[in-house]
Amino acid sequence: MNDSKHQPQVVSARQQMDNAIAELWQSCREQGRDLYCRAGCGNCCTLAVNCSYPEAMMLAASLTVKQRQQINDRLPLLAQLCTTAGDLKEFLHSYRHQGDGCPLLDPHQHCSSYNQRPLSCRALLSTRPPPWCGVDFSTLHPHEKQAFLSSLDQNFVAYPSHYLAQPLELAAALEKSLDEEFANEYGVNISGNLIWLLGLELTSQVGKRLAQREQGLVEWLLEQQERYPYLLQVTKRDHFEH
Repeated sequence: MNDSKHQPQVVSARQQMDNAIAELWQSCREQGRDLYCRAGCGNCCTLAVNCSYPEAMMLAASLTVKQRQQINDRLPLLAQLCTTAGDLKEFLHSYRHQGDGCPLLDPHQHCSSYNQRPLSCRALLSTRPPPWCGVDFSTLHPHEKQAFLSSLDQNFVAYPSHYLAQPLELAAALEKSLDEEFANEYGVNISGNLIWLLGLELTSQVGKRLAQREQGLVEWLLEQQERYPYLLQVTKRDHFEH
């Protein structure tokens, strides 16, 4: 896997993210605001997490044999959930309730690749106790949902969620920068579901093949996107020359 070219950018983005989050934790403590994220929760790890391809390449290169097998074992289920969903909303609901959580969680609900986790994972900071991170809001009574929404500080959270807004905004900006650098190098932007991207890199070595300028690879990726639209997003850069 050819992750070395983009590794410095990913490491730098992670460091910026971690520094900003450390400052946010300190600021929240000083303001008397509570953040509830703790090791062993794992509720947000049932969400469909997206990331950039450079992040996925770097994480894939760090996985153990056991972790690689866990990723590969999950791919058929994700493919089934994607191809049977009528729309994105249905896919996200099915993913959370039938996707079995992130395969990188250990039996104690700790992330087994914590230091290598993507920006989108790092960015989730909950302003509500852990049970709220596992709630399916589509099942709440309208009065319960309204009471929850009314309790949110829209200047503080990424409304209508209860997750802190600032780290999510920073993660999106850093991911965009990584995507642009990747597209400048290879003429294509690849993003999507974290587990699916890991599987793509483990089984198809897309990073290495892009670096080798393999003919037809981008077209194959576009076909994969058409087949699995909720798992993979591919954008080909027009008039690319390198």
